[in-house]
Amino acid sequence: MTSPPPPYLQAAQSFRRFFGELRETYLERETLFTQIELALLCREHVLVVGPPGTAKSAVASAVLGRITDEMSGLPSLFSKQIAESTLQTDLIGPVDFKVLTETGRTEYLTDEGMLGSVHAFLDEVFDGRDMLLRSILNVMYERELKHGRKVTAGRTECVVMTSNRYLTEVLARSPELLLAFADRLSFICFVPKAFARRESRAAMLHRFVHGTRPDLRATLTLQQLDLLQDAVALVKVPGNVLEGVEMLTDALERTLVAQVSKLPDYVPTKYFSQRSVVKALWTLKAAVVRDQIYRRPDRPLEATVEDLDALRWFFLLGGPPAAEADALLKAAVDPRERAQLEIVRLEQRTFDEVLGKVRQELGGGVEREATTLAAADDVNAAEALSRNWQAGVVSSTARGVLGKLVPGPRHGQNRAP
Repeated sequence: MTSPPPPYLQAAQSFRRFFGELRETYLERETLFTQIELALLCREHVLVVGPPGTAKSAVASAVLGRITDEMSGLPSLFSKQIAESTLQTDLIGPVDFKVLTETGRTEYLTDEGMLGSVHAFLDEVFDGRDMLLRSILNVMYERELKHGRKVTAGRTECVVMTSNRYLTEVLARSPELLLAFADRLSFICFVPKAFARRESRAAMLHRFVHGTRPDLRATLTLQQLDLLQDAVALVKVPGNVLEGVEMLTDALERTLVAQVSKLPDYVPTKYFSQRSVVKALWTLKAAVVRDQIYRRPDRPLEATVEDLDALRWFFLLGGPPAAEADALLKAAVDPRERAQLEIVRLEQRTFDEVLGKVRQELGGGVEREATTLAAADDVNAAEALSRNWQAGVVSSTARGVLGKLVPGPRHGQNRAP
């Protein structure tokens, strides 16, 4: 394997230090930072929900507000707190009155809105009206503004949204809206009200008593992030891993839907669609680069079956690990808090079970395909021909074998050059 160039190594080191410092500052937010890291690497979006006072906005600002441009030293960030009175022009940019007065056409100064920045932070996103939220989703997904015959491309790569509302509240208000969010967002994370580990609360109180404020000095630039994003695009996903993604997606959807009988108010966090499968692939590729950054710098940029575990951050509602969720449930009083923690725990356990079965099936992939293709029959026919040569039988056997060698994503060795 060719060693990455020094700029890439420096970018990986900066990325690691940047988020390492954040993890030390904001305790028990490991899952949230993992999802934000993956979102930045694959240019996707994050929704963070949870009760007030859980540092959701502080985390979003500490991340996006400190990724700066090498030339200007400033972040490329659009920030807005959403309210019921927020208008579409507050997000996409004001109307260009010069064009309006001179031509009568309505155009927008998009450079002053979301599309004019690489990153965006939308606080209290569910406080906006439904039509506004739907327009936000379209801009985020398409990264462009369509207005009449004009299409304005945007710079937006990653949007972090926060809300003090629980997902159950959003579902009660507008089920279709939550499904629309779930289909267009790659990552959704729930931040609980309390700490699961006693030492975390002690550390927080110690900082307060001594007046210690966050001292974040590690730097990360947009240009360094570009290098890491370029590496994501280079990650190869072999046929057996593609098959694993398909199997995991189908099995997880069936199993999660079946869990509704156990939790009557449960609705799977992820909306499973063809769009979500494509996004899952990009998450998988980003997970390979993230693993190279943190754990195995010499690993090739090629996904393996083991990397499928990282899709839990994409398919599930992010939250505390299972053991910590159990501890938080014992102390939780608010029924909304308990409901969200139950969902986190249920989805994690379901994912582990489904992934275990998928890995087992993939392990027997060669044998399974041999049975499906009736390979044993072809072997027997070939052996019979060695004893009794018949030109007609040879021709029909060869045609049958060739018909089975169909190029496709699961059979990379059969792809046409």
